Amino acid sequence: MALKILSVVFCGVWVYALIYMHRSVARMPLLREADSSGSFNDSEWPSVSIIIPACNEADHIEVALTSLLTLDYPCFEVIVINDRSTDSTGEIIDRLAGSDQRVRAIHIESLPKGWLGKVHAMHFGVREASGDWYLFTDADVYFEPSILKRAISYSRQHEINHVTCLPEIIVSEAFWLDVTIRSFSLLFAVSTRLLSVNRKNSKWPVGIGAFNLVEASVFGQTPGFEWLRMEPADDLGLGAMLKNAGARTHLIHGDQLLRVTWYENIGQMIRGLEKNSFGPGANYSYLRQFAIVALLWLFALVPGLSVLAGFYWLDPILLGAGGLAVLTTIAVALLMPRRNRSEIVAYILLPVGILLMSVILLRAALLCLRNGGVDWRGTHYSIAELRAGQRVKL
Repeated sequence: MALKILSVVFCGVWVYALIYMHRSVARMPLLREADSSGSFNDSEWPSVSIIIPACNEADHIEVALTSLLTLDYPCFEVIVINDRSTDSTGEIIDRLAGSDQRVRAIHIESLPKGWLGKVHAMHFGVREASGDWYLFTDADVYFEPSILKRAISYSRQHEINHVTCLPEIIVSEAFWLDVTIRSFSLLFAVSTRLLSVNRKNSKWPVGIGAFNLVEASVFGQTPGFEWLRMEPADDLGLGAMLKNAGARTHLIHGDQLLRVTWYENIGQMIRGLEKNSFGPGANYSYLRQFAIVALLWLFALVPGLSVLAGFYWLDPILLGAGGLAVLTTIAVALLMPRRNRSEIVAYILLPVGILLMSVILLRAALLCLRNGGVDWRGTHYSIAELRAGQRVKL
């Protein structure tokens, strides 16, 4: 009986999560459908300060910044903060700043105690910004020319002051990376309540690091990045901070307008999520993190095992619960937006991706336990200070 209850519960959760992810994507507004004219004359568009922290981004930053400079927006500045880079990032930024007066370069040589580097860099950027709106983005994000006009027009049409945009993720030929990213998206959709974000008077915050467009006057009502100085999930933290200040947020999809190569292989993803996969869900609690990992294993394995057990024992409950979960997986794989047939296989293998995500979470906790904290970009952060500065709790 216990096995049947376990099967029904976890197969039901799996079906719910898949349907929730699909509905979240299906109902998400598309930025490319927003009007790019905005009923503005060129002199009427609000000014925008684009703020980009960059640390060792030499492989991507020149192409990313060049794409920004092709924006058809009439009044914007690009503030790039070189955060202690040891590669040629600083030289690239200086060269682009020298050739285009819209680009301003800021170089940070040292990191004050009690700050994460990226948050500190964005704090510096805001101090130098003069725009009516701030766009916080990353140094490896590629923009299509009309995106900023469309985003500002969208904000005016819907009377919102925080637009955050889900980018189109450029996935390399690394198949298992693709599977894991889609599994991450499934967990992200459920844990952040994506379906509720755009509802009027919604209390659910969200923020995407690739594109957080914020009205400066509303940002000025927040405590600023000093409040987030020890928060690794700074994009979600920004969304929470704005929501606390009364901002109205909309999440939209930047398909065809906003692209990012998040990671190039599964190893990069495992290392890249090292700093921010222990806090938001587990609150830096080892017991809670291990419990989450165990639940993810059940979440991923129970549907398939239910089918096998149902066939072995000819049990209709096990067969029914597991079969429904498997059929829902296939149906969602066929219904989700895709560009080629291989993506169908990636969605069908979501349970494997969930297991890989659990490895990322387990590794982050074990490294933190071994090192007495998080080591990131040459700086050690103790668990005590990370807990004290935590702002995002999913």
